[in-house]
Amino acid sequence: MNIFNNYSNQDKYLILVRKLKEAFLSFHSDLIEVFPKGNNLFMQYIVVNQLPDTCLYKILQKNINIELIEIEDEYYLKNNLILLKDYEKYLNEIDSVKKYFEFSQILNSDNNNNILFEENKEMIWKWLKIFTIMIKNIDIVYK
Repeated sequence: MNIFNNYSNQDKYLILVRKLKEAFLSFHSDLIEVFPKGNNLFMQYIVVNQLPDTCLYKILQKNINIELIEIEDEYYLKNNLILLKDYEKYLNEIDSVKKYFEFSQILNSDNNNNILFEENKEMIWKWLKIFTIMIKNIDIVYK
């Protein structure tokens, strides 16, 4: 018997958003390991730790284009994907400098990073697909 099915929708929602945050932190740990000099990666990791779980879900839900991730649109990944855009609204950091992490920052900073990106692109896509699946499941439970 699946114990998860015995929980209320509110409990399922809270469990899933917590797991989303844990997955997102793991994703950032992987990125920091691959791109130790990645612009804003460490700061983004700190921001994610400060964000409430439900706020991270709302930010990712708003910023991730699920369809483009499912088809692995490389242009979207390299140029348009900004995972934590507008996070400062949830941390009351109105006057903060808005420096969001984008893969284009890594790709434009160092040729070695381009090689590392290509070598790890499959891992990045897998993580992003995990996030989209989790967001879809949270959406189902939340309705």
